[in-house]
Amino acid sequence: MEKNTKDSSRLIQFLGGKTSYYILGLLIMIALVIYFFQQIAFIFNPLVVIFVTTLPPVLFALVLYYLLDPLIQRLSQKLSRNLSVILVYVLILLVIGLGSIWLIPFLQHQTTTLINQLPDLLQDFQNSVKGFLAQTPFSNAFNDFFASIDDLTSNITSFIGEYWQSGAKSLGNLFSAVTTTFITLFTGPIIAFFLLKNPHKFYQSVLGIIPPKFRTDFRTLTKIANQQLGAFLKGQIIASFILGTVYWVTFLLIGLEFASILAIAAGLLCIIPYIGPFIAFFPGLIIAFQDSTFMAVKFVIVWFVVQLLHGDLVIPRVMGDRLQIHPITILIVLLVMGDLLGLMGVIFGIPIYTLLKLFIVFTFRKFKQRYNTYYGDQGMYQKSEFSEKDYFEQDK
Repeated sequence: MEKNTKDSSRLIQFLGGKTSYYILGLLIMIALVIYFFQQIAFIFNPLVVIFVTTLPPVLFALVLYYLLDPLIQRLSQKLSRNLSVILVYVLILLVIGLGSIWLIPFLQHQTTTLINQLPDLLQDFQNSVKGFLAQTPFSNAFNDFFASIDDLTSNITSFIGEYWQSGAKSLGNLFSAVTTTFITLFTGPIIAFFLLKNPHKFYQSVLGIIPPKFRTDFRTLTKIANQQLGAFLKGQIIASFILGTVYWVTFLLIGLEFASILAIAAGLLCIIPYIGPFIAFFPGLIIAFQDSTFMAVKFVIVWFVVQLLHGDLVIPRVMGDRLQIHPITILIVLLVMGDLLGLMGVIFGIPIYTLLKLFIVFTFRKFKQRYNTYYGDQGMYQKSEFSEKDYFEQDK
């Protein structure tokens, strides 16, 4: 009985109180807070809208910041930082201008041609597959499968025709997505410009708000988050550029049609781990198959050899294993974040998950330290100290 009373007293002290009425009052207060916030949830809707609206340009600005900051740091050794930032932006604008004159018209022509030919390519591919499968014992089953696909396509077309309001709603969603993309591309570089000019100003402003007692932990968290985000974003962009370049060269060497568009699509979609590259695989396979069966075989071999070399050689050297995330976890994060934030969630889901994981690990280790203080005689938690060495020692 005395031991139970002692454990109860420890629990009360662990929660920050002195008497058992403290726990009862704490539970009542939590229930009242939850009920109160449920009643005024509509007040927070504008905050959600603000967060969702500002998230894409801020994330894009962070990508630009982490990509351009190393170059600006080197230039600032000989020039002032402000002049270095302006010089880099001018060079980027010149590259974009030259690209819009030479590269964009070529890509636009290839894209338009591919879009116009895509229905015929799909139909020819389906007919070719049907002809090949007709020589196998499973021809009837595959014919039923293709018939089901045709029926599904017909039903979708009929549904859109009957319920045109849903189509109008989808058009509105498309317009919203285009508007969001334009705003992101316009405001992201502006935000990045001010971050690059004085990267420590915002940090010092936030640090000034943090109570002095928590500033050491805040510095540690921000340092780790900065390293994790910088490593991931820079690594993904560089790896995507390398992958797109290698695919472009190899597709041209094997004589694949629409090589430039497919290489750019593969490089951009590489930003989405595991899932992204294979989104561009199937259109490429269809295009290669329309040329010849031998071209399709060459395409498949080139695709998977490049993917293998990219995963074994490029990714470890460019990105390393700083995030330490299991592949299954990555797939789950992509599914969840894609449902919550759409395309931005798929692209930036892993960095967001990394920050949440960092904060949760920090909080749990603080909990373990508090537990060891009050219940250490019954068995202590291991690894209760939160240290940046756990994150940085792997880079040594």
